[in-house]
Amino acid sequence: MYNLNRNDLEDILKLVNFCMTHIKKGTLDSKHLLSEMLEVFRSYDAEFFPPNQSLNGVDMSNSFCIKEEKTDLLKYVNYYWRYDPLYSAQFSLKPVNRVFKTDDVIPYPQLKKLDYYQDYLKHINWFGELVIRLCTDDGFWGTMSLTRSPKQPYFNRSDVQKAELLLPYLINTYEATVFFSKINEERKVFEQWLESRPEGVILLDAEMRPICYNKKAKQMCGPLSNEKPKSLQKNPDDEIKLPKMIVEDCKSLVGSHNTKQYFSHSRIINTKSRDRFYIKYTLVNQPGKDIILPYCIVHINGLSKRDDETGVVLPKDYGLSKREEAIAQYTSSGLTNKEIGEKLGISTFTVQTHLRNIFEKTGINTRSQLANLVK
Repeated sequence: MYNLNRNDLEDILKLVNFCMTHIKKGTLDSKHLLSEMLEVFRSYDAEFFPPNQSLNGVDMSNSFCIKEEKTDLLKYVNYYWRYDPLYSAQFSLKPVNRVFKTDDVIPYPQLKKLDYYQDYLKHINWFGELVIRLCTDDGFWGTMSLTRSPKQPYFNRSDVQKAELLLPYLINTYEATVFFSKINEERKVFEQWLESRPEGVILLDAEMRPICYNKKAKQMCGPLSNEKPKSLQKNPDDEIKLPKMIVEDCKSLVGSHNTKQYFSHSRIINTKSRDRFYIKYTLVNQPGKDIILPYCIVHINGLSKRDDETGVVLPKDYGLSKREEAIAQYTSSGLTNKEIGEKLGISTFTVQTHLRNIFEKTGINTRSQLANLVK
């Protein structure tokens, strides 16, 4: 049974609210949390040992305190941990108790007789400790140590009970922080990849709202909306403005999609400023619990004339080789694979391989679409 008074419950509620706020944000300043713990448990100092990258133990090199000098903490990390009577209980991978106090391990009179106390704890004005192990069967999230000075009362059973009630919220806070940290890292990698793409890319949700896009897509949406270049420079940090024709194309695609998980369509758009763009729309059905949510991915490529005798028009950034451009030209002229092979001195099988590569690079599926593209 818990034996806590009203002040104890108010202290717990204060920290629970703190934890819930940071769980929602997915961020946490451990020093801020330690400062709150210091106040709630009326401690002299507080120390935190964060988890290692594998989440199966502590990273002592990155530990920190609120008051203790860094040099004193390094003395513990480099030497005094060997003589700490709480060390095994504090850092064991499978602790017997996740919350305990000093005299649960060693009586205070006995602690005072140790060289560890005389040489280290007494120097930093520490005596009693309340240790909180943030660990579950799934991982280890760190160890907190709240300390009191010799002039303060010892930690008691009520302090342990308060910490036990707070433990799930503390663990959830650190779990959420690690989870959102990984999500943000993955998002940064995705954004870097998106910006590295040679074409414009836009990802839309089912309501045709941009979820993410790269700078190239934003630049291309101006001409597609028939906006003047000067107007695009006024607010370079504004969100992307989707051209009406792209929104209509996406809605049409969503309205006509079937149960396939992957469906695409492409077209060429000519603007009033005589710019030409090859746009590919891809619909991806993401299965949810009860519904299927369609997401539309838009790829935008600028088209430019090649300065050769054929006047062939191909996307700038598709990266076709000279041989692939020649095969695309002959294909658009209506030649068969056999006729193309005879002209270029290669086998029909090689022509088919090049065509397959051309289709993959341009995102089209048929010879007629290729003919429309190069014309």
